[in-house]
Amino acid sequence: MDEQLNLAPCGYLVIDSSNYIIEMNETLKQLIGVDEPLIHMHEMLTVASRVYFQTYFTPSIKMHGKVEEMFLTLKSVNGRIPVLMNTAERNGRYECVLLPMTIRQEYENELLMAKRQAEKIHQESAEAYKKLQDLMKEVEGKKQELEELNAQLQGMTETDSLTGLKNRRYLDEQLLQLTGESSETGEPLTLLVVDIDHFKQVNDTYGHPVGDSVLQELAGKLQNETRDQDIVARMGGEEFVIVLPATDSDGALKMAERIRENIEHGEWKHVNITVSIGVAVYESGDNPAGLFSKADEALYRSKSSGRNRVTAQWAYMQ
Repeated sequence: MDEQLNLAPCGYLVIDSSNYIIEMNETLKQLIGVDEPLIHMHEMLTVASRVYFQTYFTPSIKMHGKVEEMFLTLKSVNGRIPVLMNTAERNGRYECVLLPMTIRQEYENELLMAKRQAEKIHQESAEAYKKLQDLMKEVEGKKQELEELNAQLQGMTETDSLTGLKNRRYLDEQLLQLTGESSETGEPLTLLVVDIDHFKQVNDTYGHPVGDSVLQELAGKLQNETRDQDIVARMGGEEFVIVLPATDSDGALKMAERIRENIEHGEWKHVNITVSIGVAVYESGDNPAGLFSKADEALYRSKSSGRNRVTAQWAYMQ
């Protein structure tokens, strides 16, 4: 055994599949007060811990390949020693690390309850083992359900409920990452801010249900016009943002103009609309707020110049 491992400040133990001891470091031997390694794992455990170990260790290590945070009590020349054991399977052997713990009242209560449960399960042996397997399967099923639920909740926190597009929270997170990547790699990054022209008139004339339908239709058209790697998000109200990774100013302008034309001449369920678009390109030193501000200023110029048009930030800043 490696000298550092032999003298590590924790107990180290290697056992085989029948729980016979293959190796034991000096620290563990000193802890339990023996000069030579013991033969079997059970020799170093109290009666309660032995029952607990027999009941839970084998099913857990076979199912998961590891056992985490198993509470046991060792027998030693100086009395009982509570330890926390972590085990991993490697090459058919089980490597165990045992850390001595301070005895606490709640630990004693937990151990007593575990002992009583283990004694009951031990008396019913085969039936108890089957119940344990069923319980583990149920836990795995619940874990899968929880992971799926968490994924759904995560999607809800990142999604605009009306349009199904990504929301501002998601957009802010992605812009921070993408501007950082562009700063490091020099890859181009452009941003489009799209706003429906005279949207208030749509709501006032046709009502908010029609307005909501227009927003949903526009969201679908924007997704159809963009690529898989692009991010389409709703900022709020009638304003949308499209992030174009690896797209230079020429490519962004072409896409923006195509979007504007297709929306102007496209088919709509209730009322035809047009959009104004502002385009900005990432420049070294820009942060997400600065990049969005440039695109928003370009959008304002599109609005003030008559609407239904595309304005590039660099066009009026030269």
